[in-house]
Amino acid sequence: MIITSEIIRILILTSVAFIVAMAMTPFLTHFLFRYRMGKQIRTEGAPIFAKMHSHKEGTPTMGGILVWLTALILALLFGLLAQIAPDSYLAELNFLSRGQTYLPLGMLIFAALIGMADD
Repeated sequence: MIITSEIIRILILTSVAFIVAMAMTPFLTHFLFRYRMGKQIRTEGAPIFAKMHSHKEGTPTMGGILVWLTALILALLFGLLAQIAPDSYLAELNFLSRGQTYLPLGMLIFAALIGMADD
């Protein structure tokens, strides 16, 4: 099995995204708990449902921020690094230079807006 540069590039980007997301998790969790951005259980109209789900009240929501914020930070970071050092290996990690990445990135932002409205 031959490992190509594309596979290595994907593994590097995935590893960096994982590390950045894990590093941001404690800060986001602290922020969500501090400002009480947790699950609100409505009691009107369905008292049995509210009683069954009362243990979920206060559970932080908006965890999807980690997904889209990590992708956005890395897209902008590697795009900026490609502008600063266009002849380096970091320029090859820039995935915004390819036209086929605009649609998935746009859909990620669209889905983030839907998630924000839902939470």
